[in-house]
Amino acid sequence: MEKKAIKILVIEDDPNYFVLLSERLSNNQNPSFQLTRSKLLRSGLERLREGDMDLILLDLMLPDSQGLATFAIVHQNFPAVPIIILTSVDDDELAAKSIALGAQDYLLKGSFDRQLLIKSICYAISRHHGQIQLQQYYLENEASKRTLQDKDERLRSLVANIPGAVYRYQLGPNGWQVEFLSDMIREITGYSASKLMGRSISKHFEMVLPLDCSMVQEAFNNATQLGNAFSIDYRIRHANGDFRWVHDQGRAVKDETGKVKHIDGVLYDITERRKEKEKYNQLIEHDALTNLPNRQRFEVALDAAITNVRIKKENGAVLIIDLDHFKRINDTLGHDKGDLLIQAVSVRLKKTIYDSDMLTRIGGGSFMILLQRISKVELVENVANKILTAFKSPFLIKDQELFTTCSIGIALFPTDGEKSDEVIKHADAAMHLAKERGKDRYQFYSPSMSNKSLERLVIENSLRRALERNEFCLFYQPQFDLRVGKVTGVEALLRWKHPDLGFVPPMQFIEIAEETGLIHPIGEWVLRNACEQKKEWNKMGFSSLRVAVNLSARQFHYVNLLELVRNVLASVHLKPEDLELELTESTIMSFLEETTTTLDKLKEMGIRISIDDFGTGYSSLMYLKTFPINTIKIDKSFVRDVTLDSDDRAITNAIISMAHSLKLDVVAEGVETMEQLELLKSQNCDIIQGFLFSKPIPADEVIALISNGAAKKIFNINPE
Repeated sequence: MEKKAIKILVIEDDPNYFVLLSERLSNNQNPSFQLTRSKLLRSGLERLREGDMDLILLDLMLPDSQGLATFAIVHQNFPAVPIIILTSVDDDELAAKSIALGAQDYLLKGSFDRQLLIKSICYAISRHHGQIQLQQYYLENEASKRTLQDKDERLRSLVANIPGAVYRYQLGPNGWQVEFLSDMIREITGYSASKLMGRSISKHFEMVLPLDCSMVQEAFNNATQLGNAFSIDYRIRHANGDFRWVHDQGRAVKDETGKVKHIDGVLYDITERRKEKEKYNQLIEHDALTNLPNRQRFEVALDAAITNVRIKKENGAVLIIDLDHFKRINDTLGHDKGDLLIQAVSVRLKKTIYDSDMLTRIGGGSFMILLQRISKVELVENVANKILTAFKSPFLIKDQELFTTCSIGIALFPTDGEKSDEVIKHADAAMHLAKERGKDRYQFYSPSMSNKSLERLVIENSLRRALERNEFCLFYQPQFDLRVGKVTGVEALLRWKHPDLGFVPPMQFIEIAEETGLIHPIGEWVLRNACEQKKEWNKMGFSSLRVAVNLSARQFHYVNLLELVRNVLASVHLKPEDLELELTESTIMSFLEETTTTLDKLKEMGIRISIDDFGTGYSSLMYLKTFPINTIKIDKSFVRDVTLDSDDRAITNAIISMAHSLKLDVVAEGVETMEQLELLKSQNCDIIQGFLFSKPIPADEVIALISNGAAKKIFNINPE
């Protein structure tokens, strides 16, 4: 026979929270639940008058009633229906008062899972029914003239059906003692009822853990002296040496003179329920990977520390530690090893701080440290240096040594902020500046960083909408071939025209695009539009004009790069020979095996490869010989002083000679004067690019520049 569903009235004004409760309970089968909602206390009372409700889930903060008065009204009108308070008010005193007045449980919204809620409901209904039956027995016992045997049989039947140990404490000649205990006490304490009955109450309370003893004594004294009811949770020592959590709910029974003559109650074993709650709290308050306190707990501790140092006129500090290149480690070695590295880092970081300090993991490769009290700033620097030093030794991950560094941002409180979110934000800004300044270092926050952080936030938010708002455009800088006396190629350069900020320099948004992953859709847009423009120039008769497109490191190592290039060329109907891809030295020197495979496949397709900013990075002959490269571009930093600095002149001459020996073309970037041009010509440079010939210009101006004889006027060259 199918069990009847438990009918629950939820008195809650938030419809979203009711939906959440419904989702948590609706699919449960044993038992099953049927939920009804009333958004006001008034409508809830009306629904309860219709009867048939098994339990009430009550929010204390309603539009028409707030606080304990809400519970009191419901409980007084419908004492036969158990009530669980479900609220967002985290107040231990309020919870204790609610339980003492008769609430079966006090649950905080967001602090429990489905299983804990179901156990609480079933436990509340069972316990409430037992309390009602026992109370009814006492009332009948006082008025009834039944024989002693009838009364004993009825009592045994009632006690056997209560899911707890029923007790009575009696005031005797020698003080309070245990008069009665039901057999359930053996399951809870490990001792038989016969062994415990007759003992003095002080001896009986020796089972209570010392930490909880004063609370139990206070509740008992209030009951015996003032006639108060009590409802408390505490721990007792089991006969096997373990401790158990119990819920003790008792009430004072007075004689005709008003004097308390005995205490009646029920003791419930709630050990498993407490374990479930502690397990859930562990999950929601700790990082699952490292078991460190999570950010929510960190912020609570930080708020308390800020208050404390403000009162004592002291200082504290927050450090944000972020692993350098952690994403690369994850992508290269896999997330399993990345997780093991995070765990190893957390262990090492713990050793750099005191027990009074707090370490938490924010996510990814980021951690935070709270130094609750510091007497001087030098102590924070000492901690930061200890952390940097700790990263000098390799981490052993599955028999593999991994080296990594970290960047640290530091904010002091209350100097750099009087609220937790403000202090954390400032430490984060300092950490990002530490990364910008070379990584593997620490950086204190300064107010000037806030403006920079705000600018960065504006750029990032705007960047996310720039593509769909059509704010990007391409400019093209012509490349003049000194060997044939004409323009043979153009470099496509991305420009962003912000509606409010005007043209935003690439150096202000390209790095942000890479960090956020926006570089992929933006890079695809650049590649596609450059190829489409090249197709248009082909139709106009300029088929020999090659287009060069820059690829960032993140784009180049993107798993779908080859597929993207093939698809773009196919959709535009453009020959691979018309496209050149520009890469930096650092890009091709990362992940050498993967780089070699990608470059070989691009070469097989017929695409040309050029190395941008040559001379500023590795400048290795090895990769020039190994990789299928067509062109190297001398960085503008060498060209700028080539006529004035003999070292720069020697470098450009060496690069050109080396490239020609390897049958590579050479492009000199940043040519701005005739003197630079003449020197580069004398060194047999192949191609020049710079403001001397043309700044980057819109696509519709490129052909006009090529066609109007500008090359002849500037370079005094007669094209062959």
